[in-house]
Amino acid sequence: MDIATMVVVIVLVVLGFSLLIVKWGLAHEEKRMAMKATGGADFQRMGQMLAATQTEMAGLRERVQVLERLATDDDSKLASDIERLRSAETMRG
Repeated sequence: MDIATMVVVIVLVVLGFSLLIVKWGLAHEEKRMAMKATGGADFQRMGQMLAATQTEMAGLRERVQVLERLATDDDSKLASDIERLRSAETMRG
């Protein structure tokens, strides 16, 4: 195979892969546009789920901070904090 033929083959292979990648990109974009057009409720639901998750994460962060403080404080303060948390828990539930 001479060099001209090899260059032509390489160019054809690169063009083939390029077309395949463009085809995948267009298919993905069509799916995204279809979801956006028909899935307004899905986007709202996902937003609600995100907000709920962020709220839950904030609560979990607060609990971790309390646990860290309880783990590092001395025993007398630990006992008083546990009693305070128990009374707060009974008031909630």
